[in-house]
Amino acid sequence: MNLFAKFVRRLSGKTLSREVRFDSGGFSVVPYDKPAIRILWGSIQEVFAFKQDLFAVDQICLGFRVDDTEGYVWVGEDDNGFKAFRTEIEMRFPSIDSQWFVKVAQPAFQENRTTLWQRK
Repeated sequence: MNLFAKFVRRLSGKTLSREVRFDSGGFSVVPYDKPAIRILWGSIQEVFAFKQDLFAVDQICLGFRVDDTEGYVWVGEDDNGFKAFRTEIEMRFPSIDSQWFVKVAQPAFQENRTTLWQRK
C-alpha cells in the first residue's frame, strides 16, 4: 500500500491494523498487508524504544534488532495486542527500566530512541 493510500485510509477512519502475538518461543508481527514476521526470544540482540511522528500524534514503538545490521522489527502502541506484549517484554527482560514509556513519550514529536536492553 503506498503512502497516499495509507493517508486516505487513515483519514477515512479505517485502521491499518497490525497485530503482535507471542508465546514461549518468541513473537510474531502480523502486518495488514504483508506476511507475518517471527522473532525468537533467543535471537534478540537489542530492545529499544522510539517514537514515530504520525503528523498530529506520536506512536511509541518497541524495536528489536536480531543481528549486527541496522535492520530491525518494530511493534507500535497502536498494534493489536501491544499492551499485553509490553507486559511480556518487561517480564522477559527484567533489567528494562519500568519508566521507559514515560521517558520516550517526552518531548513530543522527537524520536527519543533509547536502548532498553542489549545482549552483552
